[in-house]
Amino acid sequence: MSKNQPIAKTRSLVLTAVFAALIIVMTVTPFLGYISYGSIEITTLHIVTILGAVCLGPKKGAVIGAVWGLSCIARAYFAFPVYLDFGFGNFFVSALPRILVGLFAGAVFFALKKTKLPKAVSAIVATVTGTLTNTVLVLSSMNLWSKFNDKDYSDAYTVIGNIFQTLIGINGIIELVAAVVIVPVIYSAISKALPENA
Repeated sequence: MSKNQPIAKTRSLVLTAVFAALIIVMTVTPFLGYISYGSIEITTLHIVTILGAVCLGPKKGAVIGAVWGLSCIARAYFAFPVYLDFGFGNFFVSALPRILVGLFAGAVFFALKKTKLPKAVSAIVATVTGTLTNTVLVLSSMNLWSKFNDKDYSDAYTVIGNIFQTLIGINGIIELVAAVVIVPVIYSAISKALPENA
């Protein structure tokens, strides 16, 4: 065992705790973790989760994603009960997709690190993977949850379907662009201070 290995493990645990704490602070701080404008709500927490996964790997990324998902459930129950109608109080809607965001983003980045791709490009690919994982899985799980719980939204979707899709499109594009810009920049800035395996 290398003399630096225990130090690297400790540093990794501390950084995981820092990312997890950042998720919680951003969740409870208005217009930081979730930015609302009218009927549009954009999250920035995927950026923290993906950055943590890129910095620390898929396992730690999954842990950070779990903190995001559980904080989302708590937010639905204690701050925005209206979100419960859309399944955000359910583990499979709120938590599991966010766990997979960290897992997939970290796995993709660390796999690409073994290639000749520049780390910035690897970070961009991992960021796109994580962001799309969040968008696709959350929307899919919401749809499945509504069907399993006999939530008939057919009339509402008929009336506001196009609007809903447009809002999701706006959200998805903004969240993707923000993450693709921010994650590689921050990773490049802090990469030298990361544990050896990052």
